[in-house]
Amino acid sequence: MRILLTLLLCVLFISVQAQETIFTDRPNVTDAVNVLNKGTMQVEVGYLNSTTDFGTSEVTFSTIPNFSFKYGLTDRVELRLLTNYGVLDSPGQDNISGLTPITFSPKFFLIEQDGIIPKASVTTAFTFSDTGEEAFQVEDLNYNFRLLFEYQFNKLTWTNSIGYDFLDNDNSALAYTTVLGYPITDKLGSFVELYGFGESDTSDAAQNLDFGFTYLVSNKLQIDAIYGFNIDDNADSTIFGFGFGYKIN
Repeated sequence: MRILLTLLLCVLFISVQAQETIFTDRPNVTDAVNVLNKGTMQVEVGYLNSTTDFGTSEVTFSTIPNFSFKYGLTDRVELRLLTNYGVLDSPGQDNISGLTPITFSPKFFLIEQDGIIPKASVTTAFTFSDTGEEAFQVEDLNYNFRLLFEYQFNKLTWTNSIGYDFLDNDNSALAYTTVLGYPITDKLGSFVELYGFGESDTSDAAQNLDFGFTYLVSNKLQIDAIYGFNIDDNADSTIFGFGFGYKIN
């Protein structure tokens, strides 16, 4: 009887694990704090259009698609591989298109929320030189890190990140994000996000706002849409996009 009960409990546990609802890093800038379960794979694909108006000219950069492949190495470590197929449209110049540099980005889960102590994880990312279309390549290995922390208040989720980008020529940039997420229904979610970045040795920083929706088609499939714009005194810019994430247990 004990053996039978143990087997039944194992089956129930596996069923619950298999039905865990998908979560994605897209479509906003803030990554998810959670990591995939061990042995789980996930693909996230989408379209994103960014247009910047400099007053006398307008530059458009589109990714069709932006692509992320994720794998749960352990229950606390997630491996991510990211790249895009980008199209750059500048006035008076031929369009430039091709793959952007490949980025390898592990994520490490740290702690669950405990009272005022938030749920937390950390991501790292390494963007390799001499990969992708020559016009989009970086000169040196670029890398960054983000500390992610999240509070859950009943249905409202508040997620934040802060970190540094270490770029070509030993430049560095501070980056932050903060996003509020709220489920409108069991399947339809909404979010609004503020994010910014800027060189560490200057007071200038780009400030941006976006909002959007996610829709849970099934426990394994989620679709999304996003719209955003800058809120600082720099050149006017807007983004919009859509996509999906699909999980393979």
